[in-house]
Amino acid sequence: MAHQPTPDERRFRALASSSVERITELDARGRVVYVGPSHGRAQDDVLDSLDHVHPDDRAAVAARFAEVYRRGEPERVTFRVIDLAGATRWIESTITPFPAEDGERHVLVVSRDVSQARELEHRLRESRERFQLIAENAYDMIVEYDSDWKLRYANDRAHAVFGIGQSDFESRLDTDFGWVHPDNRNRIKANFERVTSGELDVVDATYRSRRADGSWCWIDATLRRYLAADGEPHFLAIARDVTERFEAEQRVRDSERRYRELVENAPLGIFVVQDNRIVFANAAAAALHGSASPAALCGTNLSEWLNEADVRAVIESVARSSRGTSGGGTFTLHLTGADGRERRLSGVGTMITYAGAPAFQCIVRDVTELERSRRDQEYLSLQLQEARKLESLGVLAGGIAHDFNNLLAVVLSSVRYARSQDATPEDRSDALSDAEEATESAARLVKQLLAYARRRSPEVRNVDLSEMACSLTDLLSTALPGDVALELDLAREPLLVRADVVQLEQVLMNLVLNAADAVSDGPGVVTVRTSRQYLEPAQLALWLGGEDLAGGWYACLAVEDTGAGMDAETRTHIFEPFFTTKQDGHGLGLSAVLGLVQGHRGAIDVASEPGRGTRMRVFLPADDTPVPSTAHRARAAIVLVAEPDGGVRGSAAEILRGAGMEVIEASAAQAQALLEIHDDELDAAVVDGALRAADGRRLVQALHADRPDLPLLALGAPDDEPLSADREALISTVRRPFAPDALRDRVARLLAKRDARG
Repeated sequence: MAHQPTPDERRFRALASSSVERITELDARGRVVYVGPSHGRAQDDVLDSLDHVHPDDRAAVAARFAEVYRRGEPERVTFRVIDLAGATRWIESTITPFPAEDGERHVLVVSRDVSQARELEHRLRESRERFQLIAENAYDMIVEYDSDWKLRYANDRAHAVFGIGQSDFESRLDTDFGWVHPDNRNRIKANFERVTSGELDVVDATYRSRRADGSWCWIDATLRRYLAADGEPHFLAIARDVTERFEAEQRVRDSERRYRELVENAPLGIFVVQDNRIVFANAAAAALHGSASPAALCGTNLSEWLNEADVRAVIESVARSSRGTSGGGTFTLHLTGADGRERRLSGVGTMITYAGAPAFQCIVRDVTELERSRRDQEYLSLQLQEARKLESLGVLAGGIAHDFNNLLAVVLSSVRYARSQDATPEDRSDALSDAEEATESAARLVKQLLAYARRRSPEVRNVDLSEMACSLTDLLSTALPGDVALELDLAREPLLVRADVVQLEQVLMNLVLNAADAVSDGPGVVTVRTSRQYLEPAQLALWLGGEDLAGGWYACLAVEDTGAGMDAETRTHIFEPFFTTKQDGHGLGLSAVLGLVQGHRGAIDVASEPGRGTRMRVFLPADDTPVPSTAHRARAAIVLVAEPDGGVRGSAAEILRGAGMEVIEASAAQAQALLEIHDDELDAAVVDGALRAADGRRLVQALHADRPDLPLLALGAPDDEPLSADREALISTVRRPFAPDALRDRVARLLAKRDARG
């Protein structure tokens, strides 16, 4: 009789038949004893053997089954299998041990395919990891609260910005909103309540929030309300620390405000031109135009308040500025404003962008009074120079009067002698010649004085400093006291500067006269030197007027004296107008010198100490224009005529020129400087044989030392002191007054002796 299933068996079989899970019974040796009806004929069954378990999981699964058999306790295991198509599937099995009818321990294995669930779980885990990675590395702060405002999440950025821990985020949400700046508190509290009540789902706000250290930071935040999976409202805040951006924007706003205040309140007129129309103007520009307000000036055309020439000047300025030309953008305007006043404006313009389009910004100032003051200053400067020149002429007058008296005495005595009955015709001729020479000397002295005193417009040309110093020697010597010697130490090569020669003469005259005053209490020497020097800007900056001069080659004109010198306090004031240490001085000389030197882009250096004299050096930019060479000129005998008496010197020079010789005329003081310049060119020298003057003695000493082979002709008497005992062959004497033939003959004989010596 067939076995009738019990009610439990029937229920189990019904359950196994309807279950979507695979039900399998294994005996103690792992053999399949039973398989649920719904899976018994499955062609893709892969759970009937461990061979289908993934190789990486096979050992672990076998161990787990063995453990269940051993312990007799149920266990759940998840593993991978390889299906018949070769795909990997995830299986979850519950292993339950039970005693079989034969007394052995069997296990019931209930398995299901969890591949899809595992895939979903994997994707969810990746999504969470991705969110975690994004959230933790985000520049923004991300904070989430639940419906009870318990913190669910806060990323690292939020902790870093506020400097607080996890628990502090919940305590920040007090009802007083103390973490919000008082200026923003009411607004943020109202927005917060509208979101929490559900009136709004999203609200944006910018506010200041307090950090843990008490400082304030600017926060740009979005608060969003959403329903979580459990149906409860959650709140997500995404915020960013915008303190740097806000402060930068505030700085820009402050800068714009300051710029606007600066422009609107600037004393200079500022206006902007687009398409030949004024689109912006400040109050100063409106005042210069005579308009009631800047608004009244805006919108007007340039041609409405500028003449055609000035409009063209502005347009050309725009063109120069756009080309980047040096000095471009500057212009001068002549304006007759709406108030009828005539003004002269000086301006500078630059290209700018205004309201998104190119424009020209002009900054102008009223220079009407400045121009008038400049003209007045130029006039006063000219008057100052003339006053100093008159002062110099006054100093010269004494010396010139003395020389004129001597010359007049020569003329008067010669005329009287010529009219005497005792005079022979030859004596009368000689006397009239002496009178003529004295008259010519007087005329030359007057000519020099008039040239110095003449008033004329400045004429800038190449001037040789050494030559200019030589040409003034007679005039300067006349002005010096009798016990003050004038020495020249001049550069051999031409020393050219671009200057007005009359102004340079005034500079030298003033410096020499000041030096002469410094040594007026006793015997002394005033030395005039010229030289060429290369100067660095740092050197020039130490001297008066040299602060802005460029480095380079400079010509130096120096005047030194052996006087009493000056202390530091005096040196600081000597160039001030009307400052003087002389009882009868006017204090105009050195101030005029400084003005003239600065007008020639030069500088002045003063070195002086009490008891050690004074040296004043004037530096002027050297001109490098080449000077025509004289090395290959026609070779005539060159004779230096060094005679203190101008009449005698001029007469001797004319006689020698008539004999075909080239003559260089000079006083004894001048001759020393000319000797250095023309040393190698000289063929002979005619000098004063009396040697009574210091300058004459120094000249002869220099000739003995530098040119022992140079023939010398002495103008004097037979009993005069001999010039030299060891060079008598190249020395001759002609007695005063001399006849033209005698002078020509003596010089010719000396030249012949020199040539004979080889």
